[in-house]
Amino acid sequence: MDTLNKSKALIIRPSALGDTLLLAPALSQIADRVEITLVGRGPGVDFLRPLLHGCLEYERGGWHKLFSEWPDCRVFSFPQVDRVVSFLSDRTGEVKESFRRCLKGIPVFSFSPFPAEDRRMHVALYLASCLKESGLPVHPEQAVANARKRGVLGKGRPSGPGRRVVVHPGSGSREKNYPPEFWVDLVGGEYLEVCEERILLLGPAEEERCQYFSARVSGAGVEVVISPHKEGLVSLLKGAWLYIGHDSGVTHLAAMLGAPTIALFRNSHPFKWAPLGPDVTVIADAKDSNGIFRRIEERLHRLPELLP
Repeated sequence: MDTLNKSKALIIRPSALGDTLLLAPALSQIADRVEITLVGRGPGVDFLRPLLHGCLEYERGGWHKLFSEWPDCRVFSFPQVDRVVSFLSDRTGEVKESFRRCLKGIPVFSFSPFPAEDRRMHVALYLASCLKESGLPVHPEQAVANARKRGVLGKGRPSGPGRRVVVHPGSGSREKNYPPEFWVDLVGGEYLEVCEERILLLGPAEEERCQYFSARVSGAGVEVVISPHKEGLVSLLKGAWLYIGHDSGVTHLAAMLGAPTIALFRNSHPFKWAPLGPDVTVIADAKDSNGIFRRIEERLHRLPELLP
């Protein structure tokens, strides 16, 4: 499509990694027809860059000043767009009024960051539906269905040299996490012995437990990887024969990169947050560790066909 005839939209969604990535199904559907500039937070915006025309950092751009009663419109780097789609919480209407003052004549569509608690709706479907409501050429159900069929951020087959399992024991909420000893028993135990390479991936939230994990898995042939940079994380996940993690941003990333993914849900709702990818298994609210380990073992037995 001619660049001059493309729609140009500014989307504002300063969210955590997983919350940001759930824009990917809709963005991947319209990336060749709409110039999207996303105002968000790292690292989520970094992984979405291939689907975007531009990225703006929420904190660096002073976007929080939209919540001021009398914002100085000169501080905002508004690109040339024909609409703004905001996913900022705006209970008092301050943000809407700021947009009215700063973006005269440009339509602004304001939505809650997440669907209402009583709506049994996947967050990715909700976001896509909001973008459709703003007038963008999104087909929400089709976008989510496509994301479940293929990795919208990568290819659907592991690209590593062998049977690598990546285990990530963290998330943004401790309420969603199984205890550290659960992960030690899993990654260092007999259930994953079929895997040629076992990697325990720790993010910034788990760095304080690095010593705990290292001391307990070092003799079991497990490699501990701590907070890799973007390219290293993508390479690690794309090369995974299997990825296992909580309901977390890294789990969403693994699924969208096409890695076979097992997502463990505890105190969160799969119907809203289940990872989207071509090979995702959700284990929700399991009663005991042994039950989870057996299901993981069963899934492993069906994986050899996926080897390159």
